Amino acid sequence: MTGSIPNVISAFGALGISTVQDRASPPAATDIGQCPARRDIQSKPYTDPDLPPPYGEGYQYTANTNDKKWTGQTAGTDDDYLDPKYELKAEAVNVRDGKVHCDYGGKRLIENGEVADPNLRLTAPE
Repeated sequence: MTGSIPNVISAFGALGISTVQDRASPPAATDIGQCPARRDIQSKPYTDPDLPPPYGEGYQYTANTNDKKWTGQTAGTDDDYLDPKYELKAEAVNVRDGKVHCDYGGKRLIENGEVADPNLRLTAPE
């Protein structure tokens, strides 16, 4: 009876139906090491024309690493999260809709009663 189980799995594969074996290993694109290092990211002030001040004010971030062009932006903040005081670092990576998303976080700061929770997402085509 146990001899028929591999034949069933083979039949699923022949029909193009994925099995647990097919999905067991995650795609290589989920390696956090592919995210740009903080030193490789550049920032410049940015204002979103579709949002009223101060909500549209923030920074635009870019990086060209690992044969990818990465972009991201923040809004509603005067803080450039590349400032060393934020200790920004890559925390997670995922692939969705043909794009790689690297999520960064950093040190929470409270200055003059204002809280800054640094978070940034850089996105690149897969």
